[in-house]
Amino acid sequence: MPVGGGMPSKYDNRELGTFAHFEHVNYRVPDHHLATIFFMEGLGFTRDPTRMVGVRNMWVNAGQQQFHLPIGEAAPFAGEVGITVPKLSQTLRDLKAAGRKLKGSRFAVDREGSTLRIVSPWGHVLRAHEAGELSGRLAQAIPYVRFAVPAGSADTIGRFYREVLSVPVTLTGRRHARTATVTVGVNQAFHFEDTRDLELAAHPNHVAVYITGYRSIYDRLKRQKLLMAPDRNEQFRFAKMADPDTGEVVFEFEHEMRSLHHPDYLKPLINRVDVPYLVD
Repeated sequence: MPVGGGMPSKYDNRELGTFAHFEHVNYRVPDHHLATIFFMEGLGFTRDPTRMVGVRNMWVNAGQQQFHLPIGEAAPFAGEVGITVPKLSQTLRDLKAAGRKLKGSRFAVDREGSTLRIVSPWGHVLRAHEAGELSGRLAQAIPYVRFAVPAGSADTIGRFYREVLSVPVTLTGRRHARTATVTVGVNQAFHFEDTRDLELAAHPNHVAVYITGYRSIYDRLKRQKLLMAPDRNEQFRFAKMADPDTGEVVFEFEHEMRSLHHPDYLKPLINRVDVPYLVD
């Protein structure tokens, strides 16, 4: 598997399940000035000029996806978020320049193989891939999230996504060192990796996806008492991932589940990239 659990190269033609589009990652951050330096100056992303333009929240566009950055205490999760950038060498230069303004924070950037391992000013881990390395044609994207999960739980998490949420899952690796790769959109995946001696801490981060079969999935989660927040304005939330047979909860990470009737589905996003779409 590529460094950071990335998806294989070439364009992905796998069938989708109920997850149609992985839209955003939500981090709480305490300082939008530092966030601007990191996400816009360093990573080359774009602050969304149409929504959340005040001081309470900030939406950052990365191709057809976003980072949502409400003001609050940062609490990174165990794992990393994969990002695609047009040119890795340029991103490295930009991050090093931005780093001069981020001294005293937890910011770091290191080259690892064909990727950059990047730590935000508050400790969130991201991994940058150059456009064309992973599946997909966009020069900027968030192609995956890698979650470190307790050893032995990846199989169960995979079954939960397949049987309860009706999405394709691929399992790789050996027992207690497995990875469940869940297809969450076109050229998008969640990777759940068994991790020994893992210490999980509570955090406020979440991911957001658009789904088909919205009502049936809602009803399944409600019957299993796994809903975190009820249906409201074409979205609901859950966090607990449980064994489909026993109901035992093996992992938690908040999911914002939106129907395709949600007003933000496929909302056009503005990006500052010279080449927005790769062509053959």
